[in-house]
Amino acid sequence: MDNEFAQDPSLVRDFLVESEELLQRMDQDMVTLESAPNDEELLNRVFRALHTIKGTAGFLGFEPLVRVGHSAEDVLNAVRRGELRLDRRVMDALLAARDQLGHMLKDLGQGGLQQYQLDALLAQLHEVQSTQAAPAPQAEPPAQDVSPAQPELRILPAEPPAPPEPAKPQPLIVEESPTSKTAEPPSAQPKNAGTQPSSQTMRVDAHKLDELINLIGELVLERNRLVQLSRDCSSGKLSHDDLDSFLAQSTARLSFITEELQTAGLKTRMVPIETVFHRFPRLVRDVAHSLQKEVQLLIRGEDTELDKTMVELIADPLVHLVRNSLDHGIERPEVRERSGKPRQGTIRLEASQEGDQIVISISDDGAGINPDRVGLKAIEMGLLTPERLRLLSPREILDLIFLPGFSTAEKASELSGRGVGLDVVRSNLKRLNGSVDIDSHPGTGTTFLLRLPLTLAILPVLLVSVAEEIYALPLRSVVETAQVNLQHVHRIEGSEVLCLRDETLPLLRLAQLFDSDAALPVPGAPSSSAAGHARKVVILGVTGRRVALLVDRLLGQESTVVRPLGTHLHQCSSVAGASISGDGRVRLVLDPAGLIATSQNSTRAGRAFA
Repeated sequence: MDNEFAQDPSLVRDFLVESEELLQRMDQDMVTLESAPNDEELLNRVFRALHTIKGTAGFLGFEPLVRVGHSAEDVLNAVRRGELRLDRRVMDALLAARDQLGHMLKDLGQGGLQQYQLDALLAQLHEVQSTQAAPAPQAEPPAQDVSPAQPELRILPAEPPAPPEPAKPQPLIVEESPTSKTAEPPSAQPKNAGTQPSSQTMRVDAHKLDELINLIGELVLERNRLVQLSRDCSSGKLSHDDLDSFLAQSTARLSFITEELQTAGLKTRMVPIETVFHRFPRLVRDVAHSLQKEVQLLIRGEDTELDKTMVELIADPLVHLVRNSLDHGIERPEVRERSGKPRQGTIRLEASQEGDQIVISISDDGAGINPDRVGLKAIEMGLLTPERLRLLSPREILDLIFLPGFSTAEKASELSGRGVGLDVVRSNLKRLNGSVDIDSHPGTGTTFLLRLPLTLAILPVLLVSVAEEIYALPLRSVVETAQVNLQHVHRIEGSEVLCLRDETLPLLRLAQLFDSDAALPVPGAPSSSAAGHARKVVILGVTGRRVALLVDRLLGQESTVVRPLGTHLHQCSSVAGASISGDGRVRLVLDPAGLIATSQNSTRAGRAFA
C-alpha cells in the first residue's frame, strides 16, 4: 500500500471508528427506507453515509472499498433522480454492498484488506440499475413492492430529520488502553494499527470531559488545603481542637468531590443503547424474510445510556431473544389470520432507566408459551420427573426454558432446535450482575424482561455479617431489612419459611449456606432457648420473587468495586463476585437471583422428601 496517509495509524483508526458507526446507522435507515421509499431525507442520509465512507476510503487509498461504495452510490443516485424504484431487489443489492463494506472494514481492523472477488456483487448492483424500468416523471408514486414476508420498521417516537452533516457536532474520540496488547511502534503497518478499534476508542461528549476536568480542579484545591493543614500542624500553628474542626470540614468536602468525580467519570463511559438497537431492524428484516413471516419492529428508549462495556456485552443476549421471538413467538401470516390477528406480527424492543438499573424488554404479540407443553417437553428430555413437575408453579415451569439443552422445536433448523440460546442469555446476564424474567400468555404473546446495572465498575451494596465473615448484597435487590423473632420461623414440608406481616417467604440462613461455625438454631431444637430471641433479616427481591436472608448483623451501605471470580468458582450460583474492603480483606458479593434459586431448590427438595 503506497498511500502515505494509510501509513498513519491514527487516521486509519479514526476511519474505522467513524465508518463502523455509519454502517450501524445505515442498517436501520435502509430497512426503514424500504418501507418508506419516498422519504427523501432518509434516502439522502443513507447516501451521505455511503459517500462519506467511500470518500475517506479513497483518500486513504483503500481501493476495494471505493469500488463497492461507488457502485452502490450509483444505485442510490438513480433512486434519488427517480430513475429507479426502490423495491426488494434493489434493497437486497444495496444491503449486500453494505455487508461487503462491513467485511472489508473488519478485515482492515484485524489484519489488512484481502483479495476480494467483487465481480458478482458489482454485477448485481449494475443489473438492478439496468433491468428495472424507470417510473414516468411526475407520475403517481408506484405501488410498493411488498412480498408476503415484507417486514416493516417503525421507530417510536418519530425521529426528527437529521441535520446536515457539516453542522453535526463531533464528540471527542478518547483512546482506551488495551489491557492485553503492547503498543505498536510508530512504523507499524496499517493492518496492525487499526486492530480492534471498538475496544480502543470511544466517543465522549466534550461537556462530559469539561465536567471531569472541573472536578479534578476542585480535588487539587482540596489537596492543597490538606497539605497546608499538615504544615500548620507540624509548625504548631493549630491547636488540637482547630485541627479536628478543619479535618472534619476537609473530609466532608473530599467525600463530596470524590462522589461527584466518580459520577462524572462513569458518565464518560456512558453511551446510548442505540448502538446495539441499530442492528435489529436489519436482523428482523432478514430473519422474517427467511421464515416467510410479516413482522414489524417497534423501538423505544434507544437514547437510554449505560456503560460502554455493558452495551458491548448485552448485544448477544438481545440477539438470542429477538431471534427467539421471530422463530417461536410470531406465527406465520395465515395462522395469525385464522386466530383473528393481523397478518403482520409485532416485536417491541424498549429500554428505560429505573433508579440505578437499566430495564430492557423484548415482547411480541405471537403465540405465547404454553406451560403444559414446556413441562411435558422437560419430562421427555429427562430434565425433571413428573412428580417434581406437579410441585412447580406456572412461572417456575416457564423458567425451565432457560435450562441448558432445552428446546421445544420439533426439529433442529438454522435458527433453533439445538438447545442453545436462552441458557446462554441467563448465564451471560448473571456475569453482568443482571437478571432475565419471562412473562407469557398462550395466544397473546411473550415478554422477556432484562434488568442490568448501569455500570459494572461501581456497585452499591448492603454489608451484612455472619459469625466473623462479612458479605455484600447488591442494594438494588434489597427490598427491606427487619428484626424478627425466631417464633416467626417455621418449617413447612421440610423447608424453613418466615412469616412476615401475613406473608410467607422462603428463608435462607447464610450461616448454614456457607458452613459458618456460628450456625443459627433451628426452630424447635433444644438450642433455640428464648422464643422471643430477635434476629436480623434482609428481604431480597428479583423479578417478582422474594427470599428472606437471616444474618447476624447489618453493617450499613457502601459503594464497592466488584471483581469476577476465578474459573474454579464460576459455578457458585449464590456468589456474583468479590470485593476488597478498606482493611484489605476479601468480601464475597452475593447474587440475589442465585440465592432465590437456592431457596426454591431447597423447597422443592423438602417437598419431594417430606
